[in-house]
Amino acid sequence: MPPLKSLQLSLSSSSLSSITSFVTAGASPRDMQDGDVDVDADVDVEDVPSTYDDDPSSSPTDPSSSPDSDSPCPYRKAKRLPPELKEHCRVYLEESLHQYTLNLLNSLLSSRRHGQRHPAYCPPPSQLSLLNTLIVHPDFTTRPKEHNWPEVAVESLIYLRSILSLFGPINAGFKEATRFIPTSAYSRSSTPGSDIELDDTHDDTRRDADERGLVRLSGRHSDNSIWRKGQDFFCVVGWAFNCSVMYPARWRHWKQWLEFMLELIESDLEERRRLDVESGQDENPHLQESILAGYLNQRSGRTAGGGVKWIVKAIFADGSHASRSIFQEIWNKEHKGMSHTALNKRKREKVNIEKGDFGGWLDNDSVYSSQASEPPTPQKRRTNSGRLDRSDFQALEPTFMESVPLRQRLFSALSYLCFYLSDPPLDLTDLYETFETAVKSQPLPIFAALVSHPTSALRVESQITILRGMTELLVPSSAPSPAKIDRARHDAGGISPRILERCFLPFPANTIAPEDNAKLSLLLENLVQISWSAEEGERFEDLAQAVRKGVEAREAKAKGKKTSARRGARAGAGNGDTAEEEARRVLELSGQRLLALVEVIAEMEEEEEEERGDEMDEDEDEDS
Repeated sequence: MPPLKSLQLSLSSSSLSSITSFVTAGASPRDMQDGDVDVDADVDVEDVPSTYDDDPSSSPTDPSSSPDSDSPCPYRKAKRLPPELKEHCRVYLEESLHQYTLNLLNSLLSSRRHGQRHPAYCPPPSQLSLLNTLIVHPDFTTRPKEHNWPEVAVESLIYLRSILSLFGPINAGFKEATRFIPTSAYSRSSTPGSDIELDDTHDDTRRDADERGLVRLSGRHSDNSIWRKGQDFFCVVGWAFNCSVMYPARWRHWKQWLEFMLELIESDLEERRRLDVESGQDENPHLQESILAGYLNQRSGRTAGGGVKWIVKAIFADGSHASRSIFQEIWNKEHKGMSHTALNKRKREKVNIEKGDFGGWLDNDSVYSSQASEPPTPQKRRTNSGRLDRSDFQALEPTFMESVPLRQRLFSALSYLCFYLSDPPLDLTDLYETFETAVKSQPLPIFAALVSHPTSALRVESQITILRGMTELLVPSSAPSPAKIDRARHDAGGISPRILERCFLPFPANTIAPEDNAKLSLLLENLVQISWSAEEGERFEDLAQAVRKGVEAREAKAKGKKTSARRGARAGAGNGDTAEEEARRVLELSGQRLLALVEVIAEMEEEEEEERGDEMDEDEDEDS
């Protein structure tokens, strides 16, 4: 689900050209839909602990103490669990009675009266950390050790989302609950028979004695939570995106984990930005202590492999050999399904159809029970069988397409953070240039999915910056500079009809490769759509001539390259058609869409002229 654009600027001509229009940064975090969460702005909660985050700079202020605030805190205050309840949860988790824990915690949320303006109970970060691991751990998803553990994973995700929407990222203590611990930061436990450990040893000096490493789940290894096995956030992201190509069964669960983490990161950025604006501090101290900033600082603190390039590699992990060598599986043999021993055990389970006991055969995850091992190589993209007359000349796997908005949302969150910090952990210009280079180098089907304007999860302003940057990399050096045509829009990183008509649309790519010309055509197609859809935007003066000239120039240049039959067979997609022929077909279809778009724009402008003429006639009649 694409993120909501809480800071979306109107697509007016000024918004695409103004220097202050945020065209150099990514999408703002999504606006969390609070549903029936009560906004508590008047209650006195001074005697209630407001957060589990031990960092004072990240503690939210009470909206009731700021009468002049225009944006009160949308979240409730959090109360610590009473010692008895916390002990109950600890024992349940220690004994692997996860369902009892979730039932108890959910009852604390549902017991409040609707509209009651009082703080609610929230579990400690140590327990939230464990529930987060259960969402994706293979022992609870693709190879569950107990028949009800897949249900535990689903209910854990639902509960965490409820906590996030009710208390918010700061009050609930999610920063502490989602902190990754490198291997060198902790000593491995030698206790046998434990697989996932409750990760509450981030800083033992800050923890109560009863919260230190007490909760363990049965298994073969110790210290196996995602926060310790994953090493850092971007290592986990890279492996998750690898699964979107290689292991669909695992991707099903990694997708849910990534969606929740992005919701958390986006809401955390938005809430901390709100606090900084409310306090009037230009240095944005709350934003500096955000969850994402912590992940970036952890990554950049490494002696090697840190920085923008590593992060962009994680965003574009595609299951290739190079990507698999960098971003490896989190848990040992994670991709494997249930073992034959587990299958035989399930077969021996008692089945009583009359009583509705099917021995676990109708569980949601039973469809994966026959997969003792998934293929270790990436899946090939499906191709059309000899039919190049379709626009989707090479259809991507559905699982990869599901990952595209998540990749874009992660980039948006990074650019949002770097835009607002005076000393960001990543250089914003470097981030955009590296991202643009990575998109440009993708195969044509993936490139088309990443630059598509209608389906993009990026802000429009961010799309313009990225599309323009790649267009300037592909057009020949002889093309006029946008700075000479429209200086204001160029300085703002924006786009205008004049820049399109004179600097981009009439030209072919700077190479004779059909793929480069097809990519340039796709970029121009999306830029024209964005520029035309701008409210009160400038009118195109000579769009039809510029488009026709460019379409002819790109098709003529792409025909200049010929490939030998042997090389073409190697480069083919497996159905007798070479990659170059497919690229030429994409170029032809994109050109047809551009010409059709010109006709639509002309018709719309004629209708607008007629409407304005009718309005003027009506005004004259009224005056007379």
